[in-house]
Amino acid sequence: MITKVRAVFLFVADQDRSLEFYTEKIGMEKVADDEMWPGARWLEVAPPGAQTTIALAAAKDFDRQPAEGSAPFTFSAPNVRELYEELKAKGVEVTEPVEESWSTNIHFTDPDGHEFIVGEA
Repeated sequence: MITKVRAVFLFVADQDRSLEFYTEKIGMEKVADDEMWPGARWLEVAPPGAQTTIALAAAKDFDRQPAEGSAPFTFSAPNVRELYEELKAKGVEVTEPVEESWSTNIHFTDPDGHEFIVGEA
């Protein structure tokens, strides 16, 4: 039986740049930083206390290109308006909060052009 989602892949052009963005701007923690094989790095970040991690995979190591546009997953935050102010103050490209019938949400873009939705939960 599967009990949780372990990690999701996010293909990036520059792992160090992405690590800095996700830890210093978004507030995640680095949870793994290991060598997969010579010259290839396994790097994971996650929100504090999260079970699921984001593998910041070097696109070149997997014969991929960083994918711009909508990211393959979303985030949630208890106070989206507060998060909006925090991200904006850190220079993150973020949209103003939008109230929908199901949630208040914002969108932010990472250095590779992945666009994420953050909904209030």
